[in-house]
Amino acid sequence: MEGHKKPALKPSLGLFSTMALVVGSVLGAGAFMKPPAVLLAAGDSNWAMAAWLVSAFFSMAGGLTLCELGAMFPRAGGVYIFLEEIYGPKMAYLYGWMITILYGPAVVGAMTGYFSSIFCLLFNIPANYIPLVGFSVLLFVLFVNSIGVKEAGYLQMIATLCKLVPVVLLTIFGLWKGNGQVFNMPIGDSHPAGVFSLAVIATLFAYDGWANVSAMAGEIKDPARTLPRAIISGLLFLSAVYILINIAFIKIIPPEQLVSLGHDAAAIVAQKLFGLYGGNIVSVGIMISVLGGLNGYAMTVSRMIYAMGEQGQLPGSRYIGKIDSDSNTPVNAFLLLVVMAFVYFQLLNPDLLTDIAMFSIWIFFAMTFIGVIIARKKFATLPRIFKVPLYPYTPIVAIAGALYIIVGMLMNEPVNSLISILLTLSGIPVFLLFIRKRKSVFKLRLRKKYVLLICGLMIIGLFSAGNKVFDNRPVLTVAVETSNPPIAFENSAGLPDGLDIELIKAIAERNGYRVKFRPTSFEHLLDAVEQKLADVAIGEITITEARQQRVDFTDSYYRSGLALAVHTEGKINTVAELDGHILGVKSRTTGVDYSATLHGKIRIEKIDTTSNLINLFNDNKIDAILYDRPILEQLVDKNTLKSARLISVTDNERYGFAYSKNDKALGVKLNNGLRELKDGGKLRELLQKWL
Repeated sequence: MEGHKKPALKPSLGLFSTMALVVGSVLGAGAFMKPPAVLLAAGDSNWAMAAWLVSAFFSMAGGLTLCELGAMFPRAGGVYIFLEEIYGPKMAYLYGWMITILYGPAVVGAMTGYFSSIFCLLFNIPANYIPLVGFSVLLFVLFVNSIGVKEAGYLQMIATLCKLVPVVLLTIFGLWKGNGQVFNMPIGDSHPAGVFSLAVIATLFAYDGWANVSAMAGEIKDPARTLPRAIISGLLFLSAVYILINIAFIKIIPPEQLVSLGHDAAAIVAQKLFGLYGGNIVSVGIMISVLGGLNGYAMTVSRMIYAMGEQGQLPGSRYIGKIDSDSNTPVNAFLLLVVMAFVYFQLLNPDLLTDIAMFSIWIFFAMTFIGVIIARKKFATLPRIFKVPLYPYTPIVAIAGALYIIVGMLMNEPVNSLISILLTLSGIPVFLLFIRKRKSVFKLRLRKKYVLLICGLMIIGLFSAGNKVFDNRPVLTVAVETSNPPIAFENSAGLPDGLDIELIKAIAERNGYRVKFRPTSFEHLLDAVEQKLADVAIGEITITEARQQRVDFTDSYYRSGLALAVHTEGKINTVAELDGHILGVKSRTTGVDYSATLHGKIRIEKIDTTSNLINLFNDNKIDAILYDRPILEQLVDKNTLKSARLISVTDNERYGFAYSKNDKALGVKLNNGLRELKDGGKLRELLQKWL
């Protein structure tokens, strides 16, 4: 009967492969996309840095704590096995059910969504192809893992090495070339006060993934030694990466502007460092980072699902708990995870998926950390190759961190928390009604990797045909920097919003286009049009003679001028009376050109962001601000500029959308759309809404 021995997991992963799995599972989109969200939640740069450090501290304590259990129970399943040994099969089952039905599919689905959006942005693919891209990347990861764990490990190592390139470039050049102030930088009055617990929760998601690696214990060589080293080394490395890249970002772009840019912040930072094509470099890096995270999550979570199937605890357990004899990997469990992830990816947005997943997993993390203390008494005689250092203080810190995120989620996101609890508890009736039967559903004897590849390619073909049938409108690529509310900014949903955003969408709709926004720093907007990286550039672009020599502009959709904001009690009443005073102007605006024509002893300060102009004015460090009148009017009306009054300077500012001189036909369409909006009253409606 030796020839019919049941296939089993083989220990194939060494220290470096396991370290790559830790870093690959954790280092993903969070390194690039989370800094603005953390800054917004924290309220200023000091608290934001503190949030990253606190999260690193909690994660380190959690990693050390789980290492003791991982060394005690070096079997596939990770936290599932720990809970089973300490609390019994029912609690372990609820955890496994939550991983299977909620956490695993939600996180993998969210990663799929992030990857698809970045991929479509980078290669200028219409948004309606996002489902096709998502399915394709899931098929790719599934196929690689169905070949074997070594091949999946190689993919993880390659992705981990490649993703470090943009991280290293942004960090080194940002720290070297950046000269902005890092600490004591508030977000500004345009955003609500920070909540430190939300900032910590945001950073904890960026660290998420380290605990899942314990599920690979059955495939790691000498897990008692390798697992602790890999987790601790990986987390130390990641902590340093997150802190340094945040400092680099803030040195290049002030916190207020980073928050306004949102998910586009990393691309804009790269453009400021490396030019227009820097955004493409970062987009490739982010895409590879997300691919590595997707592969890492899928590898580890599928092993947890496999462990449940092996014990007959899921519908179709004989199928799910089967090791593929060809690849010695749990292909069936992987397939179930991928199918559910694709459904979640289609139904819900990535941020909602991650919020729900984080709350669910940290409840069980808290129980596992407590379990280490229980295990010291319950399994007192069990050999311990590794013991958590500074016991019991390290587990207590880990428990405190888990409770902090649980309470924070309950207080700030009660609806998502309730959904998580209900989905987790839905495992109870399944356990009571189904598991005792332990019936198999069917078997699959074919070589799965080829069957999956053929079926997947057929579905890709159907997707492609469907997209061509359902939406064949041409795409209008629009370059914009979303850091200038109310003209163009990123809203709370992470989508471009503002006057120019709504206006170009309305014009595109009238001309049969679908709009695709391309994140571009303000100084490179015209470059993007000239180099055919975008069809149109928008974002409060003033029409000047110098700019008209490079590109063409639409008819002006708004006419205004420059104004001075001065202190109510001050003595400045005209531009001539600026002599002997300090004047603030925003960099790269027509205010800079106008200020160059002023005579007298005027000290001119060029400031990168509106928020810094506001803070300097409110702190009486500058005597006046020269800026576009509609922006200043809004700041005064909302009392963002304290005790300020306005003085008119010019009335010759005209704003338009830029397009290539070689595309006259597009210019005609844009102008026709503008006239339709004006004649129908829509233009006035938008101006009143935003200005």
